Amino acid sequence: MNSASIIDAAQLASRLARPGTLLVDVRSADAWRASTLPGAVHLDAYSVFIDRSDDEGIQHLVAAAAQALAEIGAFSATQTIYFETATGMVSPRALWFHELLGLPNGRILDGGIDAWHAIAGELAPGAGASSTIALERRAVAPAAWRAESIASYDEVTAADGVETVVVDVRRFSEYQGEFVHPCCARGGRIPGSVHLFWEDVLQGGSYRSPSEILARATEAGLDPRQTLILYCHRGARAATVFYALRMAGFSKLKVFVGSWHEWAERASGVDPR
Repeated sequence: MNSASIIDAAQLASRLARPGTLLVDVRSADAWRASTLPGAVHLDAYSVFIDRSDDEGIQHLVAAAAQALAEIGAFSATQTIYFETATGMVSPRALWFHELLGLPNGRILDGGIDAWHAIAGELAPGAGASSTIALERRAVAPAAWRAESIASYDEVTAADGVETVVVDVRRFSEYQGEFVHPCCARGGRIPGSVHLFWEDVLQGGSYRSPSEILARATEAGLDPRQTLILYCHRGARAATVFYALRMAGFSKLKVFVGSWHEWAERASGVDPR
């Protein structure tokens, strides 16, 4: 089982003094400024999403991520820790961008600030670098980015449901088409997609154990031998499940970065319920 994606609060406390450690608060800028881990910089990794996951759209997303992470010092850090209030959908997405860019030694602070506070960890007002992954900023994608962790619209349409399975991690009401985000063209789900609710891989603001995650994935009919393409609304909740499944022994994992926002706009095939 692979737990290298996360670090707990006690482990972080013992490593905090190591040179080159970068702490990244991925909550709102206002929350970061009010109170955060000492020395933490700020990154908005949540707001961005793309309308088309073709080659141009993906290259643009990668370039935007590279520019934002460079501005907070992630390319020169020896260890980067992403955190939010508790483990949710934003710190995993930030780590997913970190790894997409080919950067090493990224971690999620499992349990987030709540876990840090529980061990009497020090907090301080946030100051220093703050950046946002934004498509409006035209940058150049680095040559070493990792295409294997990202899925395009075309890859989703080609999934056979046997060797390659599409997994919907949204709430069940979204999967059923009962709830629709205002920015989405319609409700429903990608035809043939399997449902695995993203919050089911978490408990009390932290990741469940690898064995518990594996049990939930197995109940959903998923197999570590399959390639799994994960989607949600914009790719954030999918990243949470990406790392959960990786900890549980799944290795062939991709996030459909266009997610439902793109599929609802472009595809003719939609399961309405």
